[in-house]
Amino acid sequence: MSNTVDKKEIEQFSSLSNQWWEKSGPFSALHKMSNARIEFIIQNASRIINNNIGINSLDGLNCLDIGCGGGILSEKLVRLGAFVTGIDASEDSIKVAKEHAEKSRLNINYNCISTSDLLKFENEKVLNKFDLVIASEVIEHVNDRKVFLSDIADLCRKGGVVVFTTINKSFLGMVFGKYFAENILKIVPKGTHNVQKFVTPETLAKESAEHNIILDNFTGFKPTFKIDNIINREFGDFKLTSSLEINYGAGGIKI
Repeated sequence: MSNTVDKKEIEQFSSLSNQWWEKSGPFSALHKMSNARIEFIIQNASRIINNNIGINSLDGLNCLDIGCGGGILSEKLVRLGAFVTGIDASEDSIKVAKEHAEKSRLNINYNCISTSDLLKFENEKVLNKFDLVIASEVIEHVNDRKVFLSDIADLCRKGGVVVFTTINKSFLGMVFGKYFAENILKIVPKGTHNVQKFVTPETLAKESAEHNIILDNFTGFKPTFKIDNIINREFGDFKLTSSLEINYGAGGIKI
């Protein structure tokens, strides 16, 4: 693996890989965010597909799920009609993703590879190939954000859609996205996030534009809380919100 991959972070995710599909486990926040993430993805994909309602809202789109982990998002994407390629730098996570997809009878092309190596080894096959490129809860884990953005631009076709979800490098983002989630609620394994890698929407938009990715659609993700959630020290499901202060999504077009 090269360029964008942080080996220490991959080792941590790999050590937890057998718990990807435990909805109350270390990846519970990703499970709880998944419906809101899909809603935001569909919003942006509607720019390039007419049928954006119901179970086939991503019908026929060639989609790349970067940092797919155990396949939480990839499986939802393929159920919506997309042709999905999921890549991740953790071999253990990809193994789990493949096994779960097989059990679920879903056809997903999983590969243990980084974006840079995907372009290096399969340039002719993947250059400007994908209609929809998603990096959900990934960009805050890469070593070199600008190289990562360049890779995404090379992987997405002209006129295709790019979607990010991540944590804002704001006071509230650092307090709740890092310290509260890891140390108080403990729903995210301690050490998962490095606040120095968080990025503001403004910076992400500026850096993306340098690679011909024009981000023009931003939304926040807000957890809900019920009494049971508070007692169990957990988040409820997430919903979309206008506030970008903690978790947010950014979508746009590759020009």
